[in-house]
Formats: sequence, structure tokens, C-alpha cells
Amino acid sequence: MSESDTTNELSDEEQTAVAVEWYLAMWDEALKRGVAPETMVLVALSATTNKLSEIFGQEHASLLIKQTADNIASASPDEDTGTSGHS
Repeated sequence: MSESDTTNELSDEEQTAVAVEWYLAMWDEALKRGVAPETMVLVALSATTNKLSEIFGQEHASLLIKQTADNIASASPDEDTGTSGHS
């Protein structure tokens, strides 16, 4: 069975749960090894934007990124913007 066959057997919720679990474990391990959170953020953002372009195409990826930037810009300064407590 290939890796893609396994992924297709998971529900959307299961895929999300596995992805989040692995991402947080990777994040925590990198921090334990001395990688700064700021470096992790930059690497994650770069990898995400590259994959968005590969999966959705440059135009659609640009729209998704623009919408995200607009959402950040419109957030109220008094909203909770703290980091999660994963480390």
C-alpha cells in the first residue's frame, strides 16, 4: 500500500488530526534542538507558500495569501494574538 493510499483512507478530520499531531511534534523537537521559534515560523511560512503554489497554482495561492494578509491587517489589536503553548 502506498502512502497516498493510506491518506485516502483517512477522513478529513483524521487527516487534520494526524497533520497537526506531526507538525506540533516536529515543532517541539526543533525547539529542543535549539531552533528559534522565529526561524521555525519563517521556514513554515516559506514551505507553506511554496506548497500552496504547487497545489493551487500561483494565481490562486496569491489570492489565498492576500486574504490571509487582509485578515491579519483587519484583526483588532486587542484580540488575543498570543502564541500557542506547544513548547
